[in-house]
Amino acid sequence: MKTTRRLVIGGAMATPLAARAQPRLIDKPVRFVVAYTAGGAADVTSRTVAQRLTEKIGVPVVVENRPGGNTLIATQSVQRAPADGTSYLVVSLNFALNTVLMANLPYDPFGDFTAVGLMSSAPNILVAHPSLPVRNVPEFVAELRKRPGEIAVAHTGVGTITHLAGELLYDMTDTRVNLIGYGGSAPAQADLLSGRVQAMFDSSSVDHIKEGRLRALGVTGAHRLSVLPDVPTIAEQGFAGYEASSWYGLVARRGTSPDIVRHVSAEVQGIMRLQDVREQLAQRAYVPGDTTPEQFDAFMRNEAQRWTDLVRKRNIRADV
Repeated sequence: MKTTRRLVIGGAMATPLAARAQPRLIDKPVRFVVAYTAGGAADVTSRTVAQRLTEKIGVPVVVENRPGGNTLIATQSVQRAPADGTSYLVVSLNFALNTVLMANLPYDPFGDFTAVGLMSSAPNILVAHPSLPVRNVPEFVAELRKRPGEIAVAHTGVGTITHLAGELLYDMTDTRVNLIGYGGSAPAQADLLSGRVQAMFDSSSVDHIKEGRLRALGVTGAHRLSVLPDVPTIAEQGFAGYEASSWYGLVARRGTSPDIVRHVSAEVQGIMRLQDVREQLAQRAYVPGDTTPEQFDAFMRNEAQRWTDLVRKRNIRADV
C-alpha cells in the first residue's frame, strides 16, 4: 500500500512540476507587421499563417498593416519594438534590396534583424485592363513602342518585385512606361480594374482574370501556373531568360532569443506543410515556403545580389 501511495503522489506532483519546467516561450500577443495594404499577396499570406500560428502557440497572432515610406514605416516599427519575440516583420525583396535603393537607409537588414523563415513565393502575372488592345507580351511591347512613356503601369513600391519585374522587361526591350506607385496591391488593382492604369505585374489577380475583369498577358516565373494553364510565361513568348517572382517571409528584431526564433520558424514550417493551407495558397498561385532561419537568410542575401545589377543599371532610387 505504501508503494502504491508513493506512486500516486509522485504522479500527481509530476504534472505541475513538468509544466513549470517547460514554460511557454511566448506568453504575450504576437503581431505580424505588413508593409502593404490589406488584400494583397503579403497580407493574405500573413493572415493565413497568423490564424494557424494562433492555434499552435496559444496566444493571439494579429496582422498589422502599416504601409508607406517604401516599407520604412513597418520596418522601423519592428526595429524599435522589444526583442521579446512578439513582433515580426513580413518582408519581401525590397527589405534586403533597400540597401542599394536608398542612400541613407535607417536600418541594416542583416544587422538589425534576424531571419525567421520563408512563408510563400509566387510568380507575378503581367495583367492588363481589357481596354488596352493587347493579348500577349509581344503585343504589349509593341504598344509600348508605339506610345513610349504613355501607358500607365502600376506597382506597389520602388524596389518591390511588382516594380522590378517591369523594369526587367523594359530593359530587355528598350521600352518606357508611365510608372505609378501604390502602397499595396489592393489599391493598385482597384485603379487597374477601373481603367485608371492600364497594366500591372501582380501575384493576386487570379480571380479577376478568371472572371474576365483583367486580361493575363504572361507569367513572370519559369513555369506556367496550374490555376492558369493557358497563360504562357513571358520567357516562352520570345523573351528568353526572363524570370521574376514575389516572396514573403518573416524576420524578427536582432536580439530576439534564438530559441524563440527557431520555435516560431518550426511552427511556420509546419503550417506551410498542412494540406489545406497548401491548397488555399495554390488557389491564388502561391507556393508555400519551407525554410530554416539560416536558409531564409541565405535566400534573402542571394535575391538582393541577383537584382542589384539591374537596379544600378536602371539607376533606380527610392525617394522617401
